[in-house]
Amino acid sequence: MKRPYGITFEIGCRNINGARKWHIYLWKLKLRKMRPSYKGQDDTHGGFKLDFLIGRLRRPVPRFYKKEFWSKDYVTKQQATNPWNSGNHWFMLNIPIFLGLFISISYGAGERQPGLYLGTKTYEVNYISQSLKTYMPNKNDKIDDTIAPWGSLKERGNIYMALSASIREDLVD
Repeated sequence: MKRPYGITFEIGCRNINGARKWHIYLWKLKLRKMRPSYKGQDDTHGGFKLDFLIGRLRRPVPRFYKKEFWSKDYVTKQQATNPWNSGNHWFMLNIPIFLGLFISISYGAGERQPGLYLGTKTYEVNYISQSLKTYMPNKNDKIDDTIAPWGSLKERGNIYMALSASIREDLVD
């Protein structure tokens, strides 16, 4: 399965000519989106998103048993334990058919759009998700041309599910 299938339910709020407009969506699964959206544009005033999906779950699992995993230093933690781009994953979790659920709540408007999500988000295998990185203290990381050990060129363009949870100061796709 090269991409998941399912349905999305959203209640979102966007800004149109200075007025807030609410919308409800219940239809085809919106892939690679964490916030509610309308006609491809993220809702800038937040909302609620719920996905029911079926597809292939594929995720590199971090080495959570390493002391660097619990470090607060960005460079130390990411270089040693980020399973996606450091090349230091423990193993690959690969389930060919997986039923998933994704819940997202976003709020705020303007520059900062905080929110949280939990469940099986979708991601596309591409240059950014699959390449090794050199992590920098200012977080302007450098992406290398080298493919991370968990990936391959033939997977590029495939969309998979990954178990994930996050509370973010800026929940933007």
